[in-house]
Amino acid sequence: MHGAAAILKSFAWLAVLAFAIGFFGVLAFHQPTRAMASNVAAEPAVASGPASADWNLPKHI
Repeated sequence: MHGAAAILKSFAWLAVLAFAIGFFGVLAFHQPTRAMASNVAAEPAVASGPASADWNLPKHI
């Protein structure tokens, strides 16, 4: 292997190791809160829109 490829390979292994530690750490220590689980569709969403009819005025250039 050439020198640059060996260096890039070591950085790639370091990135894979860091990703695996972070990913499995989140899986191991993350505990979802009850508020997130119980608040799903508790209240229907209200459709938002413009407060007045002035939002779509014609533009004069």
